[in-house]
Amino acid sequence: MLETIIYCLILIACLLLMFFKPISKYTLSSRYIDYGIGTVVLIILFIVVIATYVSPAMIEEDLAKEPCGSATPQGVCYSLDHGLCQSLWQKARGDCQIEMSDIIKSRPTGLIGPGLNRCSARKMDKAIRYNRAKTESAYCKAYFKYIEEVNGH
Repeated sequence: MLETIIYCLILIACLLLMFFKPISKYTLSSRYIDYGIGTVVLIILFIVVIATYVSPAMIEEDLAKEPCGSATPQGVCYSLDHGLCQSLWQKARGDCQIEMSDIIKSRPTGLIGPGLNRCSARKMDKAIRYNRAKTESAYCKAYFKYIEEVNGH
């Protein structure tokens, strides 16, 4: 809260500097000095505000979308420790990359991400099927149905 007040005070000071131009009045120099100083401080303030408020929220959101994150089926539909879930996902992904190596070699520019993710999810589910969460949520039901389908059909 205190840093928000400080940021607002700096913003007001920059706007007042650019509006009243006190430096150029007292030093009898060009008014562009006030504009330049105000603009530089505003840019620095903008960068600091982004680093303070926006970046941590974006990083947290991105981590929630990673495999085994709190916003993914692995994080919601299984009762597992995050570290164990990550290692199981990496192992399943490596196994699937080996299995799909022929497809990857024959079509290096093909869209293999969804197939690789489904294969990884299927292998991980096979290994930890009994760690499925006890919820009957529609989200988890749809996820389990999706990974159990063969080749998307």
